[in-house]
Amino acid sequence: MRITEIEAIPVDVPRTPRVRIASAYGEIPSARFVLVVVRTDDGMTGLGEASPELDWTGEDIHSCWNCIRYYLAPALIGHDPLRIQSAMDRMEAVIAKNPYAKAAVEMALWDITGKQAGLPLAELWGGRVREAVDVKFVVSGPPERAGELANQVLAEGFRYIKIKTGLDVRQDIKRVRAVRDAVGEEIPVGVDSNMGWSYAEALWALPRLEEQGVAFIEQPFNRYPRAALAEYRRLSRIPIVAHESLFTLDDALQLLTDRAADIWAITPSTHGGYLATREILGLARAGQIPCLLGSTIELGINSAFMAHIGLSSPSIDGTVPSDVIGPFYHERDIVQERFELENGAVVPPDGPGLGVSLDDDAVEAYRIDKE
Repeated sequence: MRITEIEAIPVDVPRTPRVRIASAYGEIPSARFVLVVVRTDDGMTGLGEASPELDWTGEDIHSCWNCIRYYLAPALIGHDPLRIQSAMDRMEAVIAKNPYAKAAVEMALWDITGKQAGLPLAELWGGRVREAVDVKFVVSGPPERAGELANQVLAEGFRYIKIKTGLDVRQDIKRVRAVRDAVGEEIPVGVDSNMGWSYAEALWALPRLEEQGVAFIEQPFNRYPRAALAEYRRLSRIPIVAHESLFTLDDALQLLTDRAADIWAITPSTHGGYLATREILGLARAGQIPCLLGSTIELGINSAFMAHIGLSSPSIDGTVPSDVIGPFYHERDIVQERFELENGAVVPPDGPGLGVSLDDDAVEAYRIDKE
């Protein structure tokens, strides 16, 4: 079996206005991503998705499309799609960095491999260690609106809330209090500042977050200097989640060495795909660091990919639930299958590989290269 074509499709899929997230990076009203379709000479097709967020991933729809179309695809035409490590080596040889573009192609190769084996990816990757992936819902915006939305999504089946902070520290604390007042003391509530606070602001916020019984603090300030996160963790009674501090295996090793965070947010595309993510998860397991799946609010292809990682990875244990929530932030997706929410956990669609297939009408409606 050989790769005959790799198609890159840029899409712009609107997010549901009710749940759009306002973070330190601003409000992103739509998913401007790149879909990947890998085709082989025996008629097999694999799907991938590049889901970048420029402000912190360093890639966008344009860079991903360009990288896949002009560098990665030519390097892989004629290659055996089942030899994924070799394919990754080829991609690394033709262009440095660009992890989201490379992860999208790798994702499609895993989809083909799973289909060839007749197995869902979670089973291909060692088998399920859980039947569903615990997730949390993210709220933002004005304090009263954040509290209202938190109550709405709890009624829809979510069991854990994350609040976006990092815009204005005093307004952030008001938002946390409003959500806590709305949901009560029993619902776990965490915060994510996306590096938006200064170190001094994070120190000011700390006792106020402790007073509200906050369950975790995610990436309160800039990833550099690295020592600051470890220092903050020593001062905090609240568990610290590292996200923007964790791009590479070297980052993970430094976090582990410094004991700079209690929990790691793993975002597979940020690391360059499953193979790189597996190495980071192995290091986390050796260091007894619980993990969650972070997010750029992916569409259905990447959401399925992440869910299969969550199903098969012991370290993604629900200490803090994951962010595999993209399908709940879009009124219409680009895949035909639906993701189910059961008791605050996501169950991906069944089927070999990723278990999803393109909704051709939706792709045609949202693709932005028609002209």
